Amino acid sequence: MSRGADSRARRVDRAQNLTICLLTLSLLLLVANLPLFGSLSDSSLIELARARLRRESDAPVVDRGGTPALVFPVRIVYTNDYARVGSDALTTVSDEFERAGAFLSEALGSANGAVPVRDAAFLDALRGEGVYFDFTNALPAGLLSELLGVTVPDGADGARRMLLAPANAEAVALYVQDGAGRCCRYFTGVSAAELADFLATRGGESADFAFMLGEDYAQLSPYTLSLSPGAPRAALSAANALAGNEDTILRRAEFNAHTENRFTESSGTVIVREAPNALYLSPDGTVDYLGGEAPPDSICFVPSETDAPTLGEAAAAAQNLAVTLLQGLLGDAELYLSGARTDGSRTEISFDLMVDGTPLRLSDGAHAGAVTVEGRSITAFTFRVRSYTRQDAEPLLLPFAQAAAIARVYPGAELTVAYIDVGAEEVLPAWIAD
Repeated sequence: MSRGADSRARRVDRAQNLTICLLTLSLLLLVANLPLFGSLSDSSLIELARARLRRESDAPVVDRGGTPALVFPVRIVYTNDYARVGSDALTTVSDEFERAGAFLSEALGSANGAVPVRDAAFLDALRGEGVYFDFTNALPAGLLSELLGVTVPDGADGARRMLLAPANAEAVALYVQDGAGRCCRYFTGVSAAELADFLATRGGESADFAFMLGEDYAQLSPYTLSLSPGAPRAALSAANALAGNEDTILRRAEFNAHTENRFTESSGTVIVREAPNALYLSPDGTVDYLGGEAPPDSICFVPSETDAPTLGEAAAAAQNLAVTLLQGLLGDAELYLSGARTDGSRTEISFDLMVDGTPLRLSDGAHAGAVTVEGRSITAFTFRVRSYTRQDAEPLLLPFAQAAAIARVYPGAELTVAYIDVGAEEVLPAWIAD
C-alpha cells in the first residue's frame, strides 16, 4: 500500500471512531432523558441528578457531633445605689445576658447552705442592690445546668426567677424561685465588691415592680415589671410557611418526597407513610409526625450514653430536630424551649417563638411546637410552620397604668408584653395577663 493510501485509511478510521463516540454520547443522552417508571415516572435521570444537587445545596447543615445552643427569652433588672434599670427584650444568647450571666453562673456553681424563704423575703431583697433574672418560663434543673454550664445545687428543682443580692459587705446571696413559687436562698462565692462594681456600670430603661408602685397596682402580681419607655417592637407580617415547602420539610424529616405512599385527604392534608413512620402536612401549616424506634443515624435518634437519656439530652435532641426542620422558614422569629417534663421513660418538650426577645403567642394557647421523646427516640412531634417578618411600623401599646386597670379582673395576674398571632396576616404586640 502506498504512503498516501495509508494516510487516507488512518483518516477514515479516526472519522469512524469519532462518529461512533458521538453516536454513543447521543444514545446516553437520550436514555438519560427518558422518563422512568413507577413513582418516578415524571422524572428523568438528568432531572433527578439536578434535583439531588439542589437538595444537597439547600439541605441544612446538621452537626451530629454537637447540639444547638439552648435559647430562652429573659428579662434583667439591675438595682444599684442610684437607679433601677432593666430590659424585657433579651435572650440568653445576647451580649447583655452573657455579661450578667457570668455572675449568675459563678453564683449557681458555688451555691451552698440552702434556706427556704418566704415570698416576702424575696420581694424585700428586690428593693435593694442586685441583679434580677426572669426567664418568663420555669426552667427545670437539667436545662438550667445546660444553660449556665454548672451543676445546680441540692434543693433547686429549677428556676423561674433568680436574684443576686449582697448578703453583707463581702458575700452575695442567690435567691432562686421555681415555677411553683417556692424560693430558696443560698450563699455563694461571688464577691460583693465585684458585683457592686458591675451594677454601677449598667444602664437600660427605668424599671419598677408592681409591688413598689402603690395601691393602684396591688391587684397585679408583685413581679409585674414596668419599664419606661419600654423596648420598641415592630409590627409583624405573618404567612403560612409550609405552603410551597412541603418537599423541603419531607427531606429534612428524612422522608422520600417521591414515595408512592403519599396521598392527599379530602381535607387537603398530605399524608406520607414510610413504615413505621408517618408525616402529616395540613393546609393550615401544621406538621405532625408519628414514629417508632429511630436508628442511630436518624434525626429522631437521641444521643445518650444510656438507654434513659437525661432531660438535657432529650431537650438537645428535640431542639436539634426543631432547628433542622424549620431552618430558614420562620423569618424573623426564632424558637425557644418553653417547657419540659418527664414522666417515666417519656419526656414532653414544648417550643414557642420569640422575635427580638419578645415572646410570640398563638391565640388558641397552643405551643408552636411539641416533641415527645421515648427512650432514645423521638416518637412524635407537632410544629406550626409560620413565617414572621418585621414591618416598619411600631404600634403603640396601651400605657402601663391603663393596662393594669384593665387587668384588675384577673387578680394576681402578671402583665407582660407579647406578640399575639390570631391567624391573620398581621401580628401586633399587646399586653397579656398571665
